[in-house]
Amino acid sequence: MRNLAICGENINQSPVKTLGIAQIELNSVPILAGLLKTEDIDFDPDLPENRQQVLVRKIAFSCNYRDQGLMLRAAPYVKGDRYYVIGSEFVGEVVAVGAEVTNLQIGDRVIGDNQYPHSGVVGILPGVPTNQASKEYQVFHQVKLLKIPPQMPDEIAAGFSIGAQTTYSMIRKLNIQPGSNILVTAGKSNTSLFAIAALQKYQVNVYVTSTSWGFADKFSDLGVKQFIPVNLNTEKLIPPEIPGFDCIIDPFFDLHIGKLINNLVDGGRYITCGLYHQFFDPSFEYRGLTLSEIMTTVLVKNLQIIGNCIGQTEDLANAVQDYLNGQLPVAIDSVWSDTQISEFFTRTYHAKDRFGKVVYRYN
Repeated sequence: MRNLAICGENINQSPVKTLGIAQIELNSVPILAGLLKTEDIDFDPDLPENRQQVLVRKIAFSCNYRDQGLMLRAAPYVKGDRYYVIGSEFVGEVVAVGAEVTNLQIGDRVIGDNQYPHSGVVGILPGVPTNQASKEYQVFHQVKLLKIPPQMPDEIAAGFSIGAQTTYSMIRKLNIQPGSNILVTAGKSNTSLFAIAALQKYQVNVYVTSTSWGFADKFSDLGVKQFIPVNLNTEKLIPPEIPGFDCIIDPFFDLHIGKLINNLVDGGRYITCGLYHQFFDPSFEYRGLTLSEIMTTVLVKNLQIIGNCIGQTEDLANAVQDYLNGQLPVAIDSVWSDTQISEFFTRTYHAKDRFGKVVYRYN
């Protein structure tokens, strides 16, 4: 089976077969990446330990911002002929099922169900099903998979589950009312693009910030009321003429909360699902209000700060249904395959004109 992995310098001397290799760079760290062929999985659906397990053949996969942190943390240990398989989102086809699998059958297409904080089954961990989604064949407990309809293309499905499930969870928690002013930060991030698209059915005014100044037209096409280009080194991000926000959706709280909390109206809600500084970066420096100043503002204005980690199965299912109903457009930047390893990583992490998910597909 095939795998996309970061590799040690002597990967060609390992027992695995190298189908392609490329020198890439992540956060200024040089890394060797390879398309590797390893032994197929031996899955016997009749074994008792496999009674609720499902064997999936991956069709396509994608990487998120979190994958960059995982790769950078793994890189110092991937030496010699060692390798670390990557990927966190996928679409695949069911090729075998255990005797007690009830909700899936051979031939179904599936994506990962990242349900959190509970998986729904005792002993099965919640959250992202795998950090090695590029494994062409992989075994999952049935509760970690969600069947998708044939109307959803593979390229869409391969980068759908985490962004959609997270976004729909955040919007559910915000209890948004029609006419609200909603700010979405870091507009080009995968989560923010899902949020912008998902908000369109709520009859709200969507504002978007981004450090990528040349994308006003693309955001306008997504129904954004106003695009706000920002420089994160400035003291304030929002022009004074823009009204206060009822809600702020922010994927990177350490970039924005200290500069945006004062832009919420009294009783406003600020929700975040992550942070920018996920890996060692000596150039990163927090800028904005201190914790004391932030919490004083929260108290005086009766604000809510809400944390969010992924979502529930219902959030993902609702997102799939909205996609089918034409209420959740999904931006796909590009699709790569075969030995286009460098191109895949470059578009995913370095292309300043990237807009949407970057997908790798097995032919």
